[in-house]
Amino acid sequence: MSRQFPFLDILAKRYNKRNLFHLTGFSDCGEKHDPKTLLWRCPCGGLLNVEEYEVNFPIEEIKKRPATMWRYKEALPFWDSSSVYEHITLGEGCTPMVPLDSDSSHILLKMDYMMPTLSFKDRGAALLIAKAKEIGVKRVIADSSGNAGTAFAAYANRAGMTCDVYVPANTSPKKLQQIKAHGATVHAIPGSREDTAAAAMEAVEKIQVFYASHVYNPFFYQGTKTYAFEI
Repeated sequence: MSRQFPFLDILAKRYNKRNLFHLTGFSDCGEKHDPKTLLWRCPCGGLLNVEEYEVNFPIEEIKKRPATMWRYKEALPFWDSSSVYEHITLGEGCTPMVPLDSDSSHILLKMDYMMPTLSFKDRGAALLIAKAKEIGVKRVIADSSGNAGTAFAAYANRAGMTCDVYVPANTSPKKLQQIKAHGATVHAIPGSREDTAAAAMEAVEKIQVFYASHVYNPFFYQGTKTYAFEI
């Protein structure tokens, strides 16, 4: 076991025994779905998850890779030959950890405000957009009250995709400026946050485009799990 990177040995053991990559429902319906689908929710009404998949973890190589979340690419849901993330990454991941204070040196804080768009949501957005690019998506719709919208707008722009972000009408003007700065079209929806999500879902179904949801889309959580690898 590596003294400098003992966690990599743990990851290798954990992720070395995996099955074929599909989308599967959390419910008891047992339905499996092609990962190339635009489906964002199981037809039974349940949430989708990424089924466990086989991984070969090159521990020695990982140690030499750039300090971004993509150094763990073998544990992320892409096909072996895919390098799509290389054209989308903004250097997200591997943020520093610092002690809470001088009296609590054993409590460390993860500084994800140092991510490209200043939010941990870059992890999920980067992976979700990279996956969308891999399957040929040209346009995405997202809903957000701020940070996620900025992240999706930034990575969609980087990927050359059209991006529409649905936001509550009372969203901070500064957050709207951030989203628009990355080239996204903003749709301000009156009412609650739930009304905003409903409007986005309606547009997704009507236009039949990819729903870049940080609530429903399982690929978003595949990006945020890189927290665990880094810690």
